[in-house]
Parts: sequence; structure tokens; C-alpha cells
Amino acid sequence: MLAAMTTITWDPATTPAVLQAALGELAAEYPLRCGGGGLAVRFEQAAGDSCTVSRRGDRALVRYGRANLALRAVAALLAGVVPDGGEVVESTTIARVGVMLDFSRNAVMRVDHLEGWLRRMALMGCNLFMPYTEDTYEIPGEPRFGFQRGRYTGDELRRIDATAARLGIEVVGCIQTLAHLEQITRWPEYRDICDFESTLLEGEPRTYALIGKMLDAIASTVASRRIHIGMDEAWSLGRGKHLDLHGGQPRFDILTRHLQRVTALCRERGLQPMVWSDMWFRLGSKTHDYYDPQADIPAAVAAAIPREMGLVYWDYYHADQAFYQAMIARHRAMGFTPAMASGIHTWGRLWYEHAETVAKAGPCIDAARAEGLDELFFTMWGDDGAACDFDAALAGLAWSCERCFAPGRGEAQVEARFQAVCGAGYAAVVAAAGLGFHRHSGMLWDDPIIGLLANEGLTADLSWDGKAADFAALATRLAAFPAETAAGDIGHARRLAEVLAGKMALRSRLVAAYAGRDRAALLAVRDGAVALAPAFEDLAASWRRGWMRRNKPQGFEVIQLRMAQQAERHRELARRIDELLEGRVASIPELDERAPGRGGGPGTWRQLVSGSITI
Repeated sequence: MLAAMTTITWDPATTPAVLQAALGELAAEYPLRCGGGGLAVRFEQAAGDSCTVSRRGDRALVRYGRANLALRAVAALLAGVVPDGGEVVESTTIARVGVMLDFSRNAVMRVDHLEGWLRRMALMGCNLFMPYTEDTYEIPGEPRFGFQRGRYTGDELRRIDATAARLGIEVVGCIQTLAHLEQITRWPEYRDICDFESTLLEGEPRTYALIGKMLDAIASTVASRRIHIGMDEAWSLGRGKHLDLHGGQPRFDILTRHLQRVTALCRERGLQPMVWSDMWFRLGSKTHDYYDPQADIPAAVAAAIPREMGLVYWDYYHADQAFYQAMIARHRAMGFTPAMASGIHTWGRLWYEHAETVAKAGPCIDAARAEGLDELFFTMWGDDGAACDFDAALAGLAWSCERCFAPGRGEAQVEARFQAVCGAGYAAVVAAAGLGFHRHSGMLWDDPIIGLLANEGLTADLSWDGKAADFAALATRLAAFPAETAAGDIGHARRLAEVLAGKMALRSRLVAAYAGRDRAALLAVRDGAVALAPAFEDLAASWRRGWMRRNKPQGFEVIQLRMAQQAERHRELARRIDELLEGRVASIPELDERAPGRGGGPGTWRQLVSGSITI
């Protein structure tokens, strides 16, 4: 629920139609109305890349160069950060600022919830949205493409596009036309067009028939003629069925042929494609590293990239502005000024990670501004089951947009705007970001008996006792905040911290008690395991409430399986201790088998659920 704010009104006779549409859409959720009373705002369009909002009593004037800047000015008025008798000025040369949300790794956002996101994006200054859909969109005539994955229907995508259009946000379809299509290869009708693992088979006519259907499906549901066709991380390109059929071929050649053919399909449909740029750099690197400064991209290869193609440089991992600027220069040397994709860190995590976002997105934004890039968007990925509450990442988006439009402004401005736009406390979301460290999800998934990650942590870079204390302190701190859900479920974050504190402490006590065969301590661990099992079931129920509020139901079964595994394995731990203490077994073999911990061990659920075969 949004806090009470001054009602903002506008005069239809003096307000441009494009802004009237946006203000009308925002009025569904914010105190905005057409005409009469409140804080009367007049809008004047001017040339340039800036916006000035000034206030005098119950009247405000917004002079803006672009519509997205005008909507940020509305947010400033809602937030009360424009002083009476003063003004707020913002500017950026980046014409398109946007968001890419990952709807391909289990969590497909409900349309009504996404419409709320679009309103928040508009008030933060975004005018671009990319729904990342590998197979989570409907293709007529392909009933098993995205089957039981929560895919968007054509009507749902058209509704999303219409809502975004009213807010001045361009929806650019974002699909995959080479790799990252492992989910469709479970079905026999797609296996013959697969090169290896998740990569499509270059040169196969049926490959391009399917890609044509992909393009038609997107083109029929969104108005923009721009389309992101993916093609990143095609590790197995030319190494599977393609190798069997055609022998070894230069991978640059395979990539170029495929790109040119898909570009032709786009051209036939009047679409303007863009691709991720990493494959050119990876193929030119002896270490297959995107960011290898020694990567050699032959001039002939760069020249063969169709000129209508856009390149997107993604980089979520560098803290040095100069590095980003050097990579932008390398793209320009290929003949392309890239769009820039930064990251708001959600992937492989239980919560949005604020510190990592600030450290990496900040210099990326500064580089994009310094280099005069036209387009910058922020990705939010759902790797390892989409366990992260994406709504918490709105805090990262608010911070990042502030850096785009008003670098150097203090956190107090971000907090006030976040409260007004998202109806939630910025400080609470950032406090909960203590859960966001990428290893923390592994601690939750780690098996309580086998302990593949615990084996690393107890002898290397992680102290289980120390982490237990940290999580307990975080749970106490989060209990002081309202258990709100508007932009990140703080109550759920507190439950996560409590369960992690209990699990970490129990593991440390188990190892010590077992090593000393301390009967009393083992009995206490047994009782602790029995008590902790239902905590995972309560956590699953909390997770379910948030998931169903935000997302379609498909995909949540993965979280439920993981929580049920933890509950049952803690009960199994109690059984095993009973058997040991009753003399029915001489040992617990999993606890006897330890390897030298070197740190940097496994981290995803699939790597931690068992030492045995899980697929």
C-alpha cells in the first residue's frame, strides 16, 4: 500500500497527449487525477536532455526534453523532494533507459504484477522494457514450446505492450535464436535441430523454420520493430551434431552464417535485430573469455556482421569505469556503438544484492554516460531456480536510475523516491540485502548430512558458526521493520535469515558432537534437527505466498521440492543419530568422509543436493 501523498493534478488543455496517457495509467495506483485541486502541475516541452521541476505553493512547473524525464519529475513531486520555492534538475544523454526481466528460469511474472512494475519503471525514468523469454511465449502451431513453463500467451503480451505504450515504454521482445534453448530439447520434435545441449543446429532448414515462427510470434504481439535475438553463450556451437554432419569448421564462420540467415528472416519481417556481443569476443579469445583484452576478432569477421545488427555489450562484473570504456571502444573498432547491459544482482541469490550492484553497476553507468551511449538497460536474471524475490530488486533499479539521471545525489533522495514510487522502505530492503551474497543460497540448499558446501566452508573461507551469528543478527534487525511486501517481502527475508541461522548452527554442533561422539551433544543435535524440519515447511509456505502474488504458478514446484528435501533430510539426520546412539550402526559414513576444503566449492542446488546422480 502506497503511503498518503499529495494529489497531483493536470490540465488536459495544456498537457501533451503522450503525458496524459501516462498520467492516466499511473492514476490507477498513484494519487494523480485530471483537473481540479491538489498540486497543479503544468508541463512544458523543451529541447535538450534535461528536465527541471519547480514548485511554488500548490503549483508546479515541469520543463522537460523527453517524456521519461517528465515522469521522473512527477515522482519527485510525489516524493516531496522538490522544495517549495526551489527546483530539481536532472539530465542524461542516454535516450533509452530500461529493464530486462528474466522470465525464462522458472518465474514468469503475472501480467497484473508486471503492470505494477511498468508503472514503477516509468516513474523511475525508464522508457524501455525487455521481457527475456527463451521459450516462455506462445508460438502458434508449437504446443510443446514452453509447455508447462508459464509461457505468455499472445493476448498477454499484447496487454503488456499496451500498458507499456501508455506509459511511454517501448517493449522490445527478447528471445533466443541460437543457444539457451535447453528447455525445448526434452521434446523429441526439437532434438533433430539441436547441435549439442542447448544450441540450435546451424544450416538445418528446420532450424530456420522454427526461428521464423519465433519472430512471427513476437512481431504479432508487440508494436516495436526492434527485437533482441540473443545468441550469447553458445558454448557448444559446431561441436555436436554439426561436427558429425559437416566436420570441423571455423566457429567464426558458423556463427557468421547463422547470424546472416537469421538477420535475413528479420529483414523479411521488417524487424531490426540486436544480439549479445560476447560470442565474437569469446571466439577470438584463447581462453574463451568475453573480457579477454587479448581477444582477436579478425577484420573480415567484424565486417561480415550485418550493418543493421545492433550489438549489446553485457557486463555485470567490473568495478572499474575504465574497463567498461575500453570495451566500448573495442565494439566501436568493430564498427558498432553498442547498447550497454548492466546488472542488478539477483541471480543465484535469495535476495537482491545491493553492495554488488552499487560496486559494478555504478561505474558501468558512469562509463555509458561518459561515452555518450544511446541505450542502457539493467538485467535481472533468475539463475538457479529464481529463488530471489525480484520485487526487492526495485531498490537496485531505483538506485541505478538515480545514478543515470542525477549522479552524485545522496541516498536520502533515493529513499524518498523509493517510498513514493514503491510504497516500501528502502532501508529495510537494503538491510535484507545481507541475504544476497551468492554463497547464501548454497548454504540453504546444502544437504545437512552430506554437506558438500559445508565441507568447503568448515576448513576454508566460511565459518559456519560465524554465519549462524550473522544470520541471527540479521533476523533480529529485520524484525524491527514492518513485514511489508510492496517491494520485497521483508517478513519472508526474516524467515530466511532465521532458518539459515538455525541450519548453520546445527551443522557446526553436529560436526563437533560427532567427532567427539558426545552423546548429550548428539541428542541435542537430534532434537534440533527435528525442530528445524517444520521451519523449512513454514519457509516454503512463506515462499509460496510471495511467489503466487508475483508469478504464474509453474516453476514454484522447484522451490517446493527443495524445501521438502531440506525438511525430510533434517528428519533423516535425526533418524541417523538415533541409530548411532542406539548402537544399530557404528558410524554415519557421510560425516566420516571429508575432503580437503579449498573454498570456491559448488554453489547451485543441482551441485549441492547430492553427491550422486540427480538427473
